[in-house]
Amino acid sequence: MAMAKIDLPGIRARQSKGEPDGRLIGVGCAIYTEQTAHGTSVFAQWGTPIIPGFEQATVRLTPDGGVEIRIGAHSHGQGMETSMAQVASEVLGISTDAMNLVHGDTALTPFSTGTYASRCMVMAGGAVSRSSKVLAERIAKIGAHLLQCRVDEVRLEGARVVGPRGDVAIREIANVWYRRPEQLPADVDPGGLEATMGYKPVVDTGSFTFATHAVVVAVDPEIGHVDILDYVIVEDCGVMVNPLLVEGQAYGGTTQGIGTALYEETPYDDSGQPLASTLADYLLPGATEAPSFRVFHTETPSPYTEHGIKGVGEGSAIAPPGAIVNAINDAIRPLHAEIGETPATPRRILAALDRAALRSAVAE
Repeated sequence: MAMAKIDLPGIRARQSKGEPDGRLIGVGCAIYTEQTAHGTSVFAQWGTPIIPGFEQATVRLTPDGGVEIRIGAHSHGQGMETSMAQVASEVLGISTDAMNLVHGDTALTPFSTGTYASRCMVMAGGAVSRSSKVLAERIAKIGAHLLQCRVDEVRLEGARVVGPRGDVAIREIANVWYRRPEQLPADVDPGGLEATMGYKPVVDTGSFTFATHAVVVAVDPEIGHVDILDYVIVEDCGVMVNPLLVEGQAYGGTTQGIGTALYEETPYDDSGQPLASTLADYLLPGATEAPSFRVFHTETPSPYTEHGIKGVGEGSAIAPPGAIVNAINDAIRPLHAEIGETPATPRRILAALDRAALRSAVAE
């Protein structure tokens, strides 16, 4: 799919014609598999000081019919305020507009080892799903009692419990629990409209996300400058909870990877003194260096996680150095040059071209 989207035959035709401005066109790709949401068995084998286990979440129906979600992990910009609410909404049938996420404070939330290893959507999301399912059962039981029907005859939909002969708002169920308990069924669950559940996948060696990055570059052989002309990402993170968030993380991770490929370096002098100790010396890509990414998705659900979700986020930083350097080498291949280190700075590209020219001169 990546090769089709990048139009490999069209690029080869363009290469054969050459560029009017003398630049050299190249195409490269890189494929990766990322282990995400590593579980207890993995960390136990590694012997780390802290080994994660069950991730917990609390989901509570508030007196006004809203939903409060509490998790111990904290968002680092990956949009958990939205995605965790979406998981709860999927189970409870309540709009995300009525939900509030409290996270990142273990004085107020269940304990968590934190945000790392692309684990939050699998682990915290799984815990939110499990807690929401328990809460949904309790809501359904009260709703069925109010509707005078069996529990197996009702469903949660549109913030209501819907039965065969009518429906009742979940807001009204919250009101009955908190303010009109005389209307509750005799065998109501004493846990109330709040549930805390732990979660870890049955197979906890991780869920595996994968992607291919394909890139087209133009290399100026006179000054060694590289322009990224096109960048295609085809990724699979299982079932996407929120495609917009997935793509946003792909943009951020790939831009970070472009920094690894072309800009970021920590050199030292012969005395071991760092030569890039400030952002004036340590180059980072910005908006002008990031191309217009084209992101495409396939969805291969994980058989071991809630909703088939896999982790995503860090993976996008893996592929760009390989894809970009492969594209540079494809561009300078007609000159019998090759670069084998990152970042592929103009200095290194020109050095590779000079070495190739010297070899050709010696051979002649």
